[in-house]
Amino acid sequence: MNVAEAIRSVRDDYVEQLGAFVAQEQRANSVAARDCRLAMPQSTLFARAYVPDIYVPGPPERMTDFVPRARDGKLPEFTFRTPNVTVEFEDLWWDDLRLDHDGEFTGPLISAWFNRWFPAAQPQPARSAGAEGYIHSACVDERWITADLGSADAKSLFELLNVAQKCGATHVRVSTTRAQTAL
Repeated sequence: MNVAEAIRSVRDDYVEQLGAFVAQEQRANSVAARDCRLAMPQSTLFARAYVPDIYVPGPPERMTDFVPRARDGKLPEFTFRTPNVTVEFEDLWWDDLRLDHDGEFTGPLISAWFNRWFPAAQPQPARSAGAEGYIHSACVDERWITADLGSADAKSLFELLNVAQKCGATHVRVSTTRAQTAL
């Protein structure tokens, strides 16, 4: 299995579980919605916005986030190198990505990535080719990002790695904020 296949495998497993969860919620409540962008004015989330896995308008309003099934241990670590960047994968959870790097994210580049993969605040024309699904949230600092990649395609992660490289990164570490259990 190559790097792209490994990433798609993690993404597809998560999205399959998420899809089953959403379908169950929508059967139970016909107004349950997915990919609903919510403003979070007091949050530290990027763009102060968030997409719950399920949103039910009120009253009472309800937001629910799906928790994927536990894994036995973590994925085997792997590394890939290009002439300009080395990417080490310690662990990968699609809904809980942490990416640390030795560059510095710039506002315009990370904003362009975010706007491509996050639901628009206002209705807009169809998204550009290759942008399937949506990320659900992100927190960004100059040297790291944490994100729930939601239903976004695996291209979202490759594009984020490209943004880190364009921001000067030569070394990137992909991990999770999840507490790891001992094997």
